[in-house]
Amino acid sequence: MTERTRAPGTGGWPPNFPIEPSGGVAEGLVVRSVSGAIEGRTNGSRRRCSSTNCPGWFIGVLWESGQQAYLCSEGWRYDPASRTVRVVDGGEISARFVSPAPLGIEPLPRTEWPARAALAHRKGWRIPPTGPNPSL
Repeated sequence: MTERTRAPGTGGWPPNFPIEPSGGVAEGLVVRSVSGAIEGRTNGSRRRCSSTNCPGWFIGVLWESGQQAYLCSEGWRYDPASRTVRVVDGGEISARFVSPAPLGIEPLPRTEWPARAALAHRKGWRIPPTGPNPSL
C-alpha cells in the first residue's frame, strides 16, 4: 500500500479515490482487513466521520463475513494503483482508531460467514472488482 495519502487533520479526501457524481464512493472497490486475510467491498456510501473533532470520512464496507461497517479514513489508506483500500489502524475490520478497546467489532467466525454466492447479490459484491490482483 502507499503511505498515508491524506494530510492529518485536514479533513481532505484521499487523492485519486473514485467518487461518483452522486458524491458517494465507487461501489465494489476491494477492501482488505488489517491482516489482509479478510476481504470487503465498498457499498458506495460516504459521509463525514461522526467522532468528535475527527477530520476523517466514513466509507461503507460489506465484509465477506457478512458484517457491514463504516470505516473512518483516519484508519484506512487507498492505493490508486491497485484500486484497493487497506485498513491500517484500529480493529481487524473496523478502522476505529479513536474508540476504546476493543477498537470496534471483531470479525465473525468463518463458520458463520455467508456463501460468496449469497454475497454476490448484495451491494458492493454485485460488481466485479477491477484493478490488478483484486482477490489477493
